[in-house]
Amino acid sequence: MNEGSKIRAGATRGTTGTRRARRRAIGIALVYALIGALWVPSSDWALRQWVDDPELLALLQTWKGWFFTAISSLVLFLVLMRMFRKDALRELASIRQQNDLRALSRFQDGVIDNASIWITVIDAEARITVWNKAAEQISGYAREDVLGRTDIWTLLYPDAVYRNSIADKVRAILEQGEEVAGFQTIIRCRDGQQRTMAWNSRRFVSEGGEVGSIAIGQDVTEREQMQEELEWIAAHDPLTGLYNRRHFERLARARHADCARDGQSFALLWIDIDNFKSVNDRFGHRVGDSVLREIGGLTADVARGVGLATRYGGDELVLALPDKTLDAAMAIAENLRKRVETASFLSAHAKASGPTLSIGVAVGDAAQHTLDALLVAADHAMYRAKAAGRNRVVGESGSGSNTGLD
Repeated sequence: MNEGSKIRAGATRGTTGTRRARRRAIGIALVYALIGALWVPSSDWALRQWVDDPELLALLQTWKGWFFTAISSLVLFLVLMRMFRKDALRELASIRQQNDLRALSRFQDGVIDNASIWITVIDAEARITVWNKAAEQISGYAREDVLGRTDIWTLLYPDAVYRNSIADKVRAILEQGEEVAGFQTIIRCRDGQQRTMAWNSRRFVSEGGEVGSIAIGQDVTEREQMQEELEWIAAHDPLTGLYNRRHFERLARARHADCARDGQSFALLWIDIDNFKSVNDRFGHRVGDSVLREIGGLTADVARGVGLATRYGGDELVLALPDKTLDAAMAIAENLRKRVETASFLSAHAKASGPTLSIGVAVGDAAQHTLDALLVAADHAMYRAKAAGRNRVVGESGSGSNTGLD
């Protein structure tokens, strides 16, 4: 039985109790009237049978009346005293119950208000009826600014499309009784910051039969940020910011499989920094890390929107280019080579020439050439670039033909 049914059942029981009390009162009054109606004529008849003296008969009838009145008064007194005592006990119990309810209400209000989590209650029209201190602290909006109003939702969710999607969820809770747990939304606070909230919410029915919803929210912004940071760390090289080898291979294999299914080519660039060991030896590993970081940034910039870049190991980088021909892959490689050649990574060191790149390019039909085979081909092409004098791009197609671009 839901709350509304319980309330209606209680009201029905109250009405039935009132009718039963009325019937009992009418029954007692009828019994009293019947006793009086029988007592008066029967007692007069008995006295006339026993007493012949008219004066004595009149005196006895008077005493009889006073006796009946005294007995009636005593009975009425006892009945009323019992009734008044019950009323007094009921009133005392009611007062105690009201005091207990008020104390419980104050306790509940105190618990709700001082809870460390956001607690909000809304009515069927989505008007705020409860807004605790945690809600004030997280959102920045004071209780008096939101109670009884609905415009707070426009402030918390300024994007209309996003706000409507959340409104659909609230309607499902209010109208269909749907319960949600861990439902995340992003709110905009009064100071302009965005916070991620995880909500548990359900519908309730008040004693008056009014429908509403209570929502308990937890600020999980820091937790989500930490989760994102951990996911980033698990997938990226900490020095260059490129994908690490394990994550790159997982993504590249998925993209390679897509290209194989769609009959597309797949290109790989194997990038090696020329004479990188000498940079470390001459200027120290701190400068070497800086150079590697800068080249990684240029590689990520070249790969943006067209491919996947990784620090494959040491000073070697790999760039995967799905659905790219040999000419397109060679052009991308040459663009990266020139950008590194013209960059002034070591300008702070007098007479120091900047690093250059030797890049091997391998392209093949993804359905006929595995990712591992293309990696080996690109690696071989890179070594041919080094053997040819470094600072150049050498390409190899799936057919085995070589293309060099100085």
